[in-house]
Amino acid sequence: MRVIACGAGLTLVNVRSGVLGGDLPFTMGHEFGGVIERLGDGVSSWHVDQRVTASFHLICGHCVWCASGRETLCANLGGVIGASMDGAFADYVIVPERNLVAVPDGLELGIAGVASDAVATPYHAARARARLAPGQRAAVIGAGGGVGVHMVEVARAFGADVTAVERDPVKVDRLRELGLGTAILAEDGMTGTALADAAGGQFDAVFDFVSTPQTIRQGVDALGRGGVLVIVGASTGTADGIHSIDLINKEKSIVGSRYATRAEIQKSLQLVADGNVSVHIGARFDLPQIQDAFAAITSNAVFGRVIIDVCEKS
Repeated sequence: MRVIACGAGLTLVNVRSGVLGGDLPFTMGHEFGGVIERLGDGVSSWHVDQRVTASFHLICGHCVWCASGRETLCANLGGVIGASMDGAFADYVIVPERNLVAVPDGLELGIAGVASDAVATPYHAARARARLAPGQRAAVIGAGGGVGVHMVEVARAFGADVTAVERDPVKVDRLRELGLGTAILAEDGMTGTALADAAGGQFDAVFDFVSTPQTIRQGVDALGRGGVLVIVGASTGTADGIHSIDLINKEKSIVGSRYATRAEIQKSLQLVADGNVSVHIGARFDLPQIQDAFAAITSNAVFGRVIIDVCEKS
């Protein structure tokens, strides 16, 4: 595949540090959009010049999880593109046929690449894990992050009344400027009860993109009856102070959410193409400026995602 553009976010910081595995040297980049340049032997379901993005999970496609539509739990996961194998910060990337997802006409390939992760991950969290329904109340903790802001967008597209929770006052102001639901500044020590009170009531779903012991407790305490806390942000922390009797009496749930299926990526791309979800791009860099892009990401200087333009835009 000829790479047109590739998104970049905090996940790549974990890739660089080795948290996601991989043996050096390798080329990073997994939120890519491009054009098929050449087909491998036996490939018949795709064609040259087709506009595509892809799932970056190296799934097997035949285990019980893949066969049942839950490929994010693939029993034979071979790692990820951009760590376990070379990624898309390059002119070309080799992609397994089963990973490809077609990009709708009219959708810019750089935007499609970002959406394949930053929109698809929230889509999976909302649809498969929270089963979010129109009219429900949802909170997004870490709503000013590169994926968190798209969680707000997706939850709104699902018809939820959304509260965006963010500890950075600059990002709170930005969320308010964009009109993305109610934006609340999460002060240090804010309890879940205080969060619910500030938002005007408890929540049916809380999506946690920070996932510290504090935010997990905050999320559980902010839930109403039958509420679901969806943990999306990667963290190794554990949470004390969660009372089992509260989970039992109010039938609260705590679930994890991992990336998205290819079908969910396709649905996410269509939401963007139809104008139901906006993709927020804070900065664009050409490939030779990749170090400047990482500096912008690690310094928290960008609201939304970063795009690395590799070839001419398409």
